[in-house]
Amino acid sequence: MNIREFINTIKGYGLLNALIMELLRDNDAYNELSRYFVITNTNNDLFLRPIGIVKHGLNDDVVKSSPMGVDGLIEIFDEFIDGLRNIDGFSHLIIISLLNKVTKEQQKVLVVRPRRLVRFGIAANELPEIGVFATDSPHRPNPIGLSIVKLVNRDGRFLRVSGLDLFDGTPILDIKPYTPDRSVGINDLRTPNWYSALWKRIGGGVI
Repeated sequence: MNIREFINTIKGYGLLNALIMELLRDNDAYNELSRYFVITNTNNDLFLRPIGIVKHGLNDDVVKSSPMGVDGLIEIFDEFIDGLRNIDGFSHLIIISLLNKVTKEQQKVLVVRPRRLVRFGIAANELPEIGVFATDSPHRPNPIGLSIVKLVNRDGRFLRVSGLDLFDGTPILDIKPYTPDRSVGINDLRTPNWYSALWKRIGGGVI
């Protein structure tokens, strides 16, 4: 029995919805399914298809420990190649991704420590506990990633970029150019006291 026959059989017995819900309850199956689309719930019509995928061949620990991100490719799927027209010439891109390795349990986390700063020498126990929406932690109710990368060059449907903080195989949901109108002037930028203090400790400028 091939996969099409299997699906038709399941549908014939009225068990397709039960099969889908069972797959979503299983972490491994859920993570695999999330490489291809985003499922919200049975009462919502939202359906997101990845437009591409991250490729660099590095293991997750290398990416986690890289302060400035890694070099890699963003492969855009064939059916979306026209969406890259005139993207050449932008120096930086905003990458919207699906953090498909975040488990359902991790999506329930609302208080975290900003562990990205550990890469710069701050001990984990020195980091304050803060709300997830005050951080870029991947553990959040909707595991959507936002990254700003440098566009090195484009070869057809392949974008070579640097500064990637995404794991190999991460699905890409959208790409936008980083333009001056999105920038915040240094004189207007403000951060909370806890962040400013940690930023100064790692040698950052005054904010």
